[in-house]
Order: sequence, then structure tokens, then C-alpha cells
Amino acid sequence: MGRTSSRETVHLTVSLIALTIAFSYPYITPRAMVIAAFGVGAGFIFHELAHKFTARRYGYAADYEASPIGLLLAFGISFITGGAFIFAAPGAVMIRGRYVDYSQFGDRYLDSLKSAREFSYISVSGAVVNLILAASFFVALYFVAYSGLSHEVLNELLIRGTFINVILAGFNMIPFGPLDGAKVLRYNPALWGMVGIPSIILLLLLMGLI
Repeated sequence: MGRTSSRETVHLTVSLIALTIAFSYPYITPRAMVIAAFGVGAGFIFHELAHKFTARRYGYAADYEASPIGLLLAFGISFITGGAFIFAAPGAVMIRGRYVDYSQFGDRYLDSLKSAREFSYISVSGAVVNLILAASFFVALYFVAYSGLSHEVLNELLIRGTFINVILAGFNMIPFGPLDGAKVLRYNPALWGMVGIPSIILLLLLMGLI
């Protein structure tokens, strides 16, 4: 039940490559891509696996699927904005099972209150993992700086790791459309306030908008 299929592995790999290029642009060099791949690999993969395994913890069938439109937007928006903005949703974990009705507009479940609570936890789990990773990279950056272990490449890995995970958390918590933030706000507004608002504020601070 917890295994990852070969098809899902392909979808994760394609999405990982797409986000790595998007976060590297306009400096698509081997070094830039390796550093971006580190942050994306940690942030994106663990973000999606958090959704998947939280869903499976509650008994749902769940697998990651890349979205052709999401992949194109990840490339296109990064190229158009010169890497200033990244559409960080190249796909999503598709959840099946235990539904009476499956629709982005439907809320009819066998146990609506229980399912709403479960769905809020499933949807917020990715951003929580990103915030934990961002905080870990940030603390590690200060540790290496004050311990004398500072190195140009290591510092860049930790900075980009922090940067990418803040973007993934903040972007996905925007309460709009198919993003996680819209689902969390719909099912559990208080939980969205605790996780979504700080995530978005960190994103805006990082982008210099506030």
C-alpha cells in the first residue's frame, strides 16, 4: 500500500527535472542545476510524499501525477519572468477511495466531518514539511558559519534549500484554485491560519514584497 509505482517514479522524476530547470533559470549551468536539484529534491519530493503518506495513513489510495499544464507553467512562467517567479505546482497527489462523490466542487463524503478533518491534514502536510526543511537549512547555515565549516558551495546549497522550501510552502498555501491552501481553508480555516498565513508572509518577505 505504501509502495511507489514505476509510473509514479517517472512522474516525480519529470516534475523534479522541470522544477530544477525552472529554479535554475536563467543560470542553467551544471553547478546551478545541481544546487537547485538539491533544494528541489528535498522540498518537492518530501512535499509530495508527505501528502501521499498522510493520505494513506487515513486509508486513501494516493499517487503522485504530473500535470502537463503544470509542467508547462513551471517552465513558461520562469522563462517569461527571468526566474523571478516560479509556478511550483507541476503536479499533485491524486487521492482516491472512501468517497461518495469525487469532485473539486463536491463535499459529500461518508463521514463529512471526519473526512474534512483528514483532508485538511493531508493538504497541509506538504507545506509543514517544507517549513521544517526551510528552518533546518537556515539553522544549518548559521551553524556552519559559526563553526568554521563555512564553504562557498555548502553555503549556496543551504541558502537555496531554504529559499526553495519557503517558496514551495508559501506558494502552495495560497488559497486559490487547486492549490493546497484552498483545500485547507475550505476544510479547516483555523489550520490554514496557523500554517498558511506564516507561509505566505515568509514568501512575500523573501520576494521583497513586504
